[in-house]
Amino acid sequence: MMRRLNLGLVLAGLVMLAPPVHGQEGSPPLPDRNPQRATPPTGDVAAAGAPEEEPHLPGDQPALPWQSPKVNAALAACAKLLDGVAIDYEQLPPIKHGLCGAPAPILVKSIGKDPAVAIEPAATINCTLAAGLAAWLKNTVQPTAASLGTAVVKVRNAADYQCRNRYSGANTKISEHAFADALDVSEFVFASGQRLAVLGHWQYGATTAALPLVPTPPQPNPHRVAEAPAEDAAASSESTGAIVAVSARRSFGAELAAVTRVKTNPFVRPTPPPVARPPQSPLPHPFSAAGAQKQASSPVASARSNPFVSPLPAPGAEAEAPDAMPAEAADTKSEPSPPPAARKLGPDEETAFLLVVHADACKVFETVLGPDANEAHKNHFHLDMKKRRYVKICE
Repeated sequence: MMRRLNLGLVLAGLVMLAPPVHGQEGSPPLPDRNPQRATPPTGDVAAAGAPEEEPHLPGDQPALPWQSPKVNAALAACAKLLDGVAIDYEQLPPIKHGLCGAPAPILVKSIGKDPAVAIEPAATINCTLAAGLAAWLKNTVQPTAASLGTAVVKVRNAADYQCRNRYSGANTKISEHAFADALDVSEFVFASGQRLAVLGHWQYGATTAALPLVPTPPQPNPHRVAEAPAEDAAASSESTGAIVAVSARRSFGAELAAVTRVKTNPFVRPTPPPVARPPQSPLPHPFSAAGAQKQASSPVASARSNPFVSPLPAPGAEAEAPDAMPAEAADTKSEPSPPPAARKLGPDEETAFLLVVHADACKVFETVLGPDANEAHKNHFHLDMKKRRYVKICE
């Protein structure tokens, strides 16, 4: 019995020590995770310590001062650009702050005359931008305001020189404001005191201006001009020759209105026009004795005269000299009458004004960004002179 038990134990031990049969081996171990594809849990992102991109601010970069040749050339170019331009400005020293600055910046206080447009507050910009602003105000802004019966006397400076990136970002491209080459205009003030802010008065989504600067006069119809001799020849056989002037006033550049022949009824004899006679004078004819006797018996005031002709003075009577005009009255009349008060614009005129000045700004500046560009420009017009190779930006 003991032998059988020991034999069983030995067999069991041999079975456990025997190698496994083919096809019945255990599961292979799992492969290690790919560290490049593995993503840590959301809660472990901060703990992982991912490196953040360092900001690249233009003012933090090393700065090199402007060299004298560069400054002198900029001053000469500035004097040439502003020669003959009505502008009140102050020359500023060169600005250099990191990558920012300008070799010959100016502080612009007002532009134009009669009236001058004040820049509030005064803008630190370069001379190229100042010349562009002067052309825009003279050729677009003031003519548009004049067509509406007013004038612009002030513009609001929302941003001029600022050492920053675009949209004040940490890693965006450097802004034209950093070179004193950009100005943000947020409001116009008219001669009546009316203030027109871009925010709240811009027609969002509009692409064309509703108000033309100068109305285009209609051209004469070439067919009617060519047919005029033929019409005159046909009318000469059907009319009595009486003529009536239609109009003698020019309208929108058209020629004077032609004289039109009037057709008459062939069965009715035309009535001749009345014969013009000179006005009758209350005085008798100098060679008529009866007239002289009649004048002696009746006063001149009772004579009938033409109400549209002043009566002649009686013979022998000296014409009374008009009373001398008082000195005070003469001085009063010599003074020019005060100009009429500038009118205020209606809502539609406000919108039309902003659309016109924005659209025409694209003819002067290289970049024009308004409320339709993006959210950052919803309350102002961005104007700069950055040259690009092929295109201008106008939004």
